[in-house]
Amino acid sequence: MPRSYYNRDYRVGEYLPTTFWRYQLNDWRTYGLGYPPEGTRWVLVDNNIYLIDQYDGYIIEVIRDAWSW
Repeated sequence: MPRSYYNRDYRVGEYLPTTFWRYQLNDWRTYGLGYPPEGTRWVLVDNNIYLIDQYDGYIIEVIRDAWSW
């Protein structure tokens, strides 16, 4: 991963770089997440979970500090 991505938080409305798209959460039920709507996917980056558009990486929802519990 390029250094420019370290410790960067992304917000709703931004685009998640394609580098992170491969960290898809296929077992979303285990994490208490809802079913991703058609054309979206859950992605885990550091300690945050993002719901992104699977075609362009547009961030729809962010769950921060997912492992703080």
